[in-house]
Amino acid sequence: MLKSKLLASTFLIFLTFVNGAVVASKLKLGGHYNTWIGFGADGTAEQVNNFDVKHDATLKFVWRQSLKNGIVVGGRKVMNAGTGNSTGSGTWGQTFFYFLGAFGKFQIGNSDPAASYVGGIKGVGPIQKNADEWVGLTNAQAIDNGNDVGMGDAQKITYFSPKMGPLFVGFSYQPDASDSNAGDNDDTEIKGNRDGVSAMGKFSGKAGRIIYSVAAGYSQINTGTIKKNGWNMNLTIERGHTVFTFFRAAEDNDSNTKDTDFGAALKVVLNKSDTMSIQYCGATRSEILLPDKNTIVTSAGYSKNLGGGIKLEGSIFNVGVDNGSGNSDNVNENGIVLGFKVKF
Repeated sequence: MLKSKLLASTFLIFLTFVNGAVVASKLKLGGHYNTWIGFGADGTAEQVNNFDVKHDATLKFVWRQSLKNGIVVGGRKVMNAGTGNSTGSGTWGQTFFYFLGAFGKFQIGNSDPAASYVGGIKGVGPIQKNADEWVGLTNAQAIDNGNDVGMGDAQKITYFSPKMGPLFVGFSYQPDASDSNAGDNDDTEIKGNRDGVSAMGKFSGKAGRIIYSVAAGYSQINTGTIKKNGWNMNLTIERGHTVFTFFRAAEDNDSNTKDTDFGAALKVVLNKSDTMSIQYCGATRSEILLPDKNTIVTSAGYSKNLGGGIKLEGSIFNVGVDNGSGNSDNVNENGIVLGFKVKF
C-alpha cells in the first residue's frame, strides 16, 4: 500500500509541474578536496611505510530552477575523484533529480535511502569512525550508521515531508538495485535486490538554552532469498558552543548474522576559528556458534578555520579489533593524521 501511494503521489506531482515553463537552468560546481599526512601502524599487514600521504576529492554538479507555478526543480550529480598515485579513477556516486514545493520534496534517482538521513556523530578531524586507511586491518567490522541494508545509492524514489511543527518524515522505495544481471541503470533487473523500503522520522525542539533532536529509521530489502532489515537512531543535544551526538544502528543480515554499531561525540567550539571534539565508536558482528567480531575506534580531533573554505584538521586515534581470544586478526594500534580540507 505504501509503495502504491508513493508512486501515485509522484505521478500526480509530476503532472502539476510539467505545465510550468522552464528556461535554461544554471549549473553550479562544488565539492571538496582533502589532503592528509600521518603515521599509522602495520596492524595485520606488513606496510612498506607507516608514514603516508593520502588524499580524496568530490566534485558536485548542481542545478536548480524555479518554475512559474512556484515549484522548484533541480538535480545533483556527484563524482568521487580517484585517489591513486596519478589521476586515479573517478566514479559517479549520487545522481538524482528532485522537485519540491509546499507538498514537500521528491527525489528520483541514485541517492541514499531515507533512513540514512537519521544522522551519525558530529565531530572534527579526519578520523572519527573508521581507521582502516591508516592501520592494516583484517576481518574488522566497519562502523556504519547508514542502515541501508544493502540498498546503497541506487535507483530510488524518496519523499521528504515539509516540516510539520517539530516533526519531519521521509520515505524511500527501491524497485531494484541495478546490482546484478543488468548493469545499466536503464535496464530492468531479473535478479538481485528488490522492493527496498526505508523510512525515517525526526523530532526537534528547544528547552531553555538547549536545542535537541531525536531521529529514528527503519529499512528492509528483499535479496531474492531472504529479507534483510535494520533500524537506526540519533540523538543530538546542543547547548551554546557544545554539541553532543549519539547514534546506534542494527542490521539483521540473515537468521544467523547481526551487525550492531554505535558512536558518540562531544564537540566544543572554542572560538570563531577553533573547534575540538572527542569520539568513541564501535561495531560488532554476532554470528551463531562463532565468537563476536568487535571494532572500537577512539579519537580526538581539532579543526582550525583558515577562511575561504579552508580548514586545518588533525586527529589522534586508537583502533582496537577483538575477534575472539587468540585470533590473529586482533590489533590495538595508534596513529596521528594532519592535513587540510578545502570546500569550494
